[in-house]
Formats: sequence, structure tokens, C-alpha cells
Amino acid sequence: MITASNYFEEVERIGVSTLPETLKKGHELVVKSTSNGTNWGNYHNSEGIKKVVDLYFQKLNEYAGQHSPKSVSTEPSKPVTSTAKKKESKPKEKKTTQSEKTKNVKHVEHIREEVKFIKRYVGLHNKIRAPKTILSFIKALQRAIVQKLIRKNSPLADEIEMIQNKLVQAYNKMKGEESFAINEKDLAHLVAIAGGEAVYPSIAVIKRYIGLQGQSDEKKIHSFMKYLENLIEKKKITKDDPYADKVNAIYKSVKQRTSAKISISKAELNGLEGIVKACGCKHEVGKIYDTGGRKLRPCKSKNYSDASRGACSHNKGLNGVLTAEEMATRKLDLLNFFSFWHSLFGNPARNFTMMFHGEPHNGKTIFLLKLAQYLAQNFGKVLYVSSEEFASPTMTKKVNEFLSPLPSRLHFAENLQDPDLSDYQFIIMDSVNDLGLKINEYKELRKEHPDKAFIFILQHTKAGDFKGGKDWEHIAEIAGEVHKGVVNITKNRYAPKNTLDFFRQFGMQWQEPASKPKFKQIPISGDLITSDNQHY
Repeated sequence: MITASNYFEEVERIGVSTLPETLKKGHELVVKSTSNGTNWGNYHNSEGIKKVVDLYFQKLNEYAGQHSPKSVSTEPSKPVTSTAKKKESKPKEKKTTQSEKTKNVKHVEHIREEVKFIKRYVGLHNKIRAPKTILSFIKALQRAIVQKLIRKNSPLADEIEMIQNKLVQAYNKMKGEESFAINEKDLAHLVAIAGGEAVYPSIAVIKRYIGLQGQSDEKKIHSFMKYLENLIEKKKITKDDPYADKVNAIYKSVKQRTSAKISISKAELNGLEGIVKACGCKHEVGKIYDTGGRKLRPCKSKNYSDASRGACSHNKGLNGVLTAEEMATRKLDLLNFFSFWHSLFGNPARNFTMMFHGEPHNGKTIFLLKLAQYLAQNFGKVLYVSSEEFASPTMTKKVNEFLSPLPSRLHFAENLQDPDLSDYQFIIMDSVNDLGLKINEYKELRKEHPDKAFIFILQHTKAGDFKGGKDWEHIAEIAGEVHKGVVNITKNRYAPKNTLDFFRQFGMQWQEPASKPKFKQIPISGDLITSDNQHY
């Protein structure tokens, strides 16, 4: 009888390489969830893992009983011939296969949301559950989808959709507590996914170390050190692990401590907590600094220079302090604007914020369309959110009249809910007032997409000011007013404040409207940009 206590001895006798593919996946799960037999804590503490592993043991016992391979019997192993020796050399292949399987595990700081839900779903197998439990699962899954923690372009989107359908079908049929079963084909596939991601062993060390802070329990500290030494001895943590240096630092600090109590400095604690919470940047790129308690995000392009607090940055040390040399030599991720756009804006950061306001029918939308065209043609995908004119023929008319050629990387939407903002580098909101976006909601949006550039329009009040208050202007790096086809930059962190007669620049003429403005093409002549200082 194969059980948790004798599993690795029995499976070695049977031979992992002889197992069918489904059982091999079960073996992989046992190896991963028990750290190759060194820690059965997950098996004993997680009902989901225990249920799946016990099912695997059951199937493995059935397989062993039906097949009784020669390798299980002790008698055939006695003859020592050259042929037999060759056959007996196969256990070496088992080691190679096992190591290859371990390499196939993707190490991460956090298990993906999709994988978490797949693990939760697998945990339901052969368990008796009440309808409210299944409903709670469905709601949690749908919340994750609505909040875009799980996206339609996820590589596991099909599995998530299948899980949602199965749960809904099961819930609609339930009349009370019932056993929930997953068919074997789906179960094998989902078990393989659930075991396909593993958190870096170093992350577990850091978490455990943080849990020991302020403690002087010698038993716990001794157990932690043995656990750490065991990981190193079995090469669970290698030099390739991005946090290996942190593990070394932890080991030394515990080993060399002068008092019974483990204590760490505030700066060091922030750094370690930062590692636990997020960033997976390797080596010197993406060093973590003091987040002020804010949630970290992964560093994607690994070149952030002017990242906001809570981001990771190549140019900031552990506490956000730079030497003069580091400040002088840091690489800035700027957009190389050219022509009159450079004279107007300078070279803004890739994740800049711009704000414009002005009276109706003064050309704000036309200016934004031309800016969107320029950005799409030269720097990346642009999303133009036009809540006011999206459904109106006026927007179609303006696009046809003022955008030629039509940029393939410029897209339009009516609201912020339908598009996936992560697909775009530049997001234009015309207008935040009509979208009903409050400044706190915008700040949350900005926090969620800190590497995106946001351009937003504010409507005017009857008094001639813009709606929403000065706070909107404070959070913008570039701000300006549009009046009669002229944009006047009143705030700019990247260049002197300039003015552009963009109607003349684009060959149009503004006329005082009776109800709506009329534009007609005119020859371009004269100096179009004036500056507080000089031209760029």
C-alpha cells in the first residue's frame, strides 16, 4: 500500500519513467508540494493538495497492482549480466528526468491569480460542498475578472472560462450539499497547471525571517537556521535565485547576532517586505526602495527613472537615496519629441501627465486628435476615450477631416471600463468631467498604471475656470489652456512655457462661431510658436 510515509521508496521501486503520463503529473505534484519529500507540511495542512495527492496515491496503487513490473520484484534483479547491468542503469535516467521536471517549474514571487483559482478549483474535487460555497467561489472568480486581475488575453483564459462554466452549471443543479467531482482529463491538466508555478524558496525564507523579528524563541530560531541550511545543502537556493544575496545576509545576521532577540532596522525591514510583496527584477536592475507602505508593482521595462513611490526603479537605492554620481549618471526614460512638438513640450517622461482646459468649440478635441496622431505614429499605442462625442457623428467627421493618414495604433473608446488600459502607452480622456472621474479615482487609476502617460481634458465653468479645482492642475506635469485654436502652456516641468497656434500650424483658421466653429484651410506662414525663453 503506497502512502505518504513510504511514497518515495515505493515509486522508486516502480520507476517513475514507466508511469503513464497522468500518473507522472501526479508524481510531479508530490515532488513540488513536498519539496522532493523534505517537507510534507503542504500535504497535511492543505485540504486541496491532500485530496489530489490521495487520489493520485489511489490511482498509483491500482496501477502497481495491475502491472507488477519486473523492477518491483526482487528476484529478477539478481542475475548480473551485461544486458541486465545496462537495464539497471535506468535509475540514472530517473534522476535526470526528475531534475528536468524541476527545471520546468516557473519560479515567481507571487502565484498568478489564474493559478490560484485553478488550485482552489482542484481542491473542490470529490468534496461535499454546499451551494453557498460554490456561489462564493463563482463570485470571487467574477470579481477577479471584473477587476481585471484575470484578463481575456491570459494564457490560462480558456481554463478560467471552463472553470466558471462548470461552477455555474453545478450551482444551478444543486439542491443541497453535494459532492463536487472533476473529470479525470480536466483534473490531470489542471493539477499540472496548479503545480507549474512555485514561489522562489528564497521568498519563503524572507517571509519566515520577517515573522521571527522581535522574537527570542531559541527553538524557533534554531529550527529556522536548520531549515535554511537544509535548503542550501540540497541546492534549493542557488546563485541564480534573484534573492540569494538577501538569504546570505539573513543567515549572517542571525548567526552573528549579539542578543537572543532577532531585530532588524526599519530600512532593512522595508527592503525585505518589498521583496516579499513584489518586484522580481534581477541583479542591479530594479532595486527596491522605501514604498511608504504602498503596494509594489513588478518592473516591466526595467528602466524606470522617475517612477513614483511604490514602483521599482533602477536609479533608486534601497531607501530612495542617490549619491551625486548616481544622480548625475542615471538614465532617464524620456520621449524624444521633435519639430514644434518639442518646442511646445520639450522631452517629457514616457509616463507623463498632461492637462488641458478651455471653452467649448475652441479646438480642444482637434488639438488632442493631432497630438494622438503624433504619439501613435512615433511612440506607441494611443487610446482616445471620448465619452462626449464617441457615439456622435461629429467625432467620425473630425477623424476623417483631421487625421490623414489614419494611424493604426490609435484606438477610440466611450469609457474606461471596456478597453484593457494595459494595452496602451498613452491614454487620452476627453473629458474627465463627462466621464464622472473624481480626482481620487484618477489617482487610483494612475497607481494601477504608473508606466502609462495620461492626457486629460477639463471642462470650463461659467466663471471661466475649469471644473474639478486646482488639484487637477497640481497633479499634471504639463498643463495648458486652449483658446481659439491656440494652446497656451501654463505649466511644464520639461521645458519653458510656450504657445502654439495649432490651427495655423495645421493649415486651419478659427472663426468666431455663431453656434459652432467653422474651420477652413489656409496657407501656413509666419512664426507659430512663442516662448518665455527661446526656441528649442
